[in-house]
Amino acid sequence: MISSRREGKRTGRVLRASPVIAVAAFIALCFVGFTPTHAATGDPAPALSEEDEICLSCHGSEGMETELASGETLSLHIRDGAFAASVHGSLGCTGCHMDVDAADHSMPATIDSRRAYSVQASEVCLQCHPDETLKEGPAHHARVLSADGPACAECHQVHSITNVAQWKAGIGETAYCLTCHGQTLAVRLEDGGSRSLSVDQAALRKSVHLNHECTSCHGEYSKDFHTAATSAGKRERSIVLAETCGQCHEDKFLQYEGSIHATLAKTGDLAAPVCTDCHGSHSVGPKAAYETLAGVPCKNCHDDIFTAYIASSHGQARGQADHIKAPICAGCHRAHDVSAAAAGAQLRDACLGCHENTVVTHEQWLPNTGLHFEAVSCPACHAPMARRRINLTLYDGGAKRAVSEHGGLPLFEERLRSIDTDGDGLDAKELWNLVRQINREGSVADMTLRGRMEVRSGAEAHQLSWKAVAVRNCESCHREGAEPFENVTISIVRSDGREMHFGADKKVLSSILSVDSVRGFYAIGGTRIALLDVLLVVVVLGGAAVPIGHMAMRRFFRKDR
Repeated sequence: MISSRREGKRTGRVLRASPVIAVAAFIALCFVGFTPTHAATGDPAPALSEEDEICLSCHGSEGMETELASGETLSLHIRDGAFAASVHGSLGCTGCHMDVDAADHSMPATIDSRRAYSVQASEVCLQCHPDETLKEGPAHHARVLSADGPACAECHQVHSITNVAQWKAGIGETAYCLTCHGQTLAVRLEDGGSRSLSVDQAALRKSVHLNHECTSCHGEYSKDFHTAATSAGKRERSIVLAETCGQCHEDKFLQYEGSIHATLAKTGDLAAPVCTDCHGSHSVGPKAAYETLAGVPCKNCHDDIFTAYIASSHGQARGQADHIKAPICAGCHRAHDVSAAAAGAQLRDACLGCHENTVVTHEQWLPNTGLHFEAVSCPACHAPMARRRINLTLYDGGAKRAVSEHGGLPLFEERLRSIDTDGDGLDAKELWNLVRQINREGSVADMTLRGRMEVRSGAEAHQLSWKAVAVRNCESCHREGAEPFENVTISIVRSDGREMHFGADKKVLSSILSVDSVRGFYAIGGTRIALLDVLLVVVVLGGAAVPIGHMAMRRFFRKDR
């Protein structure tokens, strides 16, 4: 036999023993001239047999190893006394390695990797520890149910297995967990899928939670108690586990509870992100890691929007070292209390929060600056390549807020479809009927429509350009047939906070029937109502006729006076 890698290369065929042979030979070497203590009882271990000592005369040599077809190196060394002191010491080498032939130690052709070795070597364990028995123990439950779960030899030190109670007492909590969860491990779920239970140890070492024990988050598990928990699906399990974060990060969790993400999750949307979707579970990095273009988690769900952002003035500036403060996702939308993009004036205020002198600079050239800031979204001018539209939002004049579907207008979509019988979008009369119907029911104090010019999609809202190319030409909007006024939508805030849009005939902006419905939005030229123009002329002429007529009469009757 050989006792070093150099000698092993000379007699490689001799070293290609079956995993069972290798393990058997390991055992004997450790006990030559050594009186070990039995790991299960603490009493002196049984003396090694002559056969075991023969095995260990070679396998007790440090550095004994062989190279496998995969290029991996397999150690064939057994530490002195390790096997004799283990719970299997009384079995002897051939107790497990029954197929070892002392004259033929060639490695089976099926052993081409360390994984293959572990799997084949572990098959002998099932002779005494069958799957039916292992399945009863929750710690082994996932291993049994997973086809590619860790083999026995990958978790247990095959030649030095100690008494379970003693082993647990001598190992740290996290190290104990990683004995199995550091391997390839998965559990079968009730829906037929599987959920990985593996932990990337390298990622865990880089985590901000490195100094926490596993049980700090997984309180239902410990070295003494381990459930065989399953769930209807891995996504449901992730959502439940994310609630653990609130135990330490209460302030952030409360912010999240008021966000659009949490609202979507509460409505049963399994795609709605929870803590671990953005931060990871075992690889939570520092805050700065999520404030980079490479590390921002938003792009995982909003890829089209992030692509538009990267090409925008903000994205380009962020990529420059001297513009590190250029806004990234959380700078405008916030990180934990993300609200619906169309909710209130949050995004406009976010723009003004960075561009502090914007109102002053606009007042130098833009008439009615305040009205423009109310009725025109920032991207409508600063994303000049985007498509624009006029969006009419249902608005509660009494409560001074946008009407939401759960705030007195349930099943709004069905109501609207019953009015728009031809399905081609609301015309002026249908819109008038809708507003009158809601006001008559009294479900909203004073329902009207508030108009706003905006871009048509979230991705287009992020196509911001440098201010030098922003729209500054009044005629782009204030002329008949202007592009934004060719596309009109009616919207209502859904119960989850997002807007739901419905098409409308562009003529709703120029019909006399819309005078009462569409209050507070009248762009000269774009929303010209012909009848109002006629009435305006009549009023102006009528108003001018009174003083002119009075003066004419005075001149005519001057002599009589």
